Amino acid sequence: MAPIRQISVFVSSDMTELEYDREIAQQALKDINIHPILFELFPAMNMSPSESYTEEVRDCDIFLLLLWKSLSSWVLEEYNEAVKQSKPILMLVKSLAGDEKRTPGLTTFLKKFDPNSRGRPPRRVTYHKYRSVAELKTAVRESIAAEIAKFYREPIYTMARNEMYELGTSIIRYTQRRLYLFQQTPSLILGARDYLADDAMKYAYEKEFADVLKAWIDNNYKLADKEFLYLFSKEATRQELQNKKLVDNTSLLSGVRRKLQWLKDIEAQSGRRFRIGMLDVPISGPLIVGDNRYATWVLGGDRAVSIAQENNKICDILVRILNSYGQEKLSTEDVLSALGL
Repeated sequence: MAPIRQISVFVSSDMTELEYDREIAQQALKDINIHPILFELFPAMNMSPSESYTEEVRDCDIFLLLLWKSLSSWVLEEYNEAVKQSKPILMLVKSLAGDEKRTPGLTTFLKKFDPNSRGRPPRRVTYHKYRSVAELKTAVRESIAAEIAKFYREPIYTMARNEMYELGTSIIRYTQRRLYLFQQTPSLILGARDYLADDAMKYAYEKEFADVLKAWIDNNYKLADKEFLYLFSKEATRQELQNKKLVDNTSLLSGVRRKLQWLKDIEAQSGRRFRIGMLDVPISGPLIVGDNRYATWVLGGDRAVSIAQENNKICDILVRILNSYGQEKLSTEDVLSALGL
């Protein structure tokens, strides 16, 4: 199984005057399992430093800007790229002490973030001051934690079929208590859609989804505090079998029967805390509901659109609705007969 990618933070600052502060920020990020991106950690590059900076800014999840007495042209360039890419920007400004002074360029730059200023800073900029090492560590940890929380509160959308499956896979991996799932056609039973593809790698993401789902079931069905419901469309599945002439594929049908029997055995062993069911009513999908995150497919095809959000209330509502459709107890033969097998 592929590991879930760590959230990454690009650390931007003058490398000379804030060398020590960069080290502190790097360690603070590592302490909370966030991947820091700093220029001094870059491997040998086959592109110019400027190109490398901007590429890393484009790829990061959060942009952390440390400022003190000056604002270099390359730091400003990185900041402008973060704004252009609509990255969340956490700006930590080191307070002046004694006779320390800021350059005119930095003074002008900071004026836009003054609440009394007429200027309008980018919407996604969070501004904090610090002076001591302890204040810097606290500001990094608290700012990053607050921004990560927004990732889960705010909706996430995807624009491709593979991204939808990757999103669903991540929900399965993080789910600890319950998992409710609807698919038009059940990849857990039919297998990934590469069963007829010339290029099996084309649907590797769908196979990974099915593999992770199967592993979650195997690891949890004996635990009394876990619950699982897997629903699929009877009509859509029967149509898939007929259209692709899968009813004539003896090997595939043998695998379908084996997987279906595996699920029915788990249903019995778990006291029906783990259930499968067929739906007769038309319904959109797929839909996946975890402990407190849900994701649904809005448009299908390879250019699919899906949306996900962390919302306990909506997840509880969806679970109640899906439960109302998963009560009928069917045998393996009942399912096979309904699918025309």
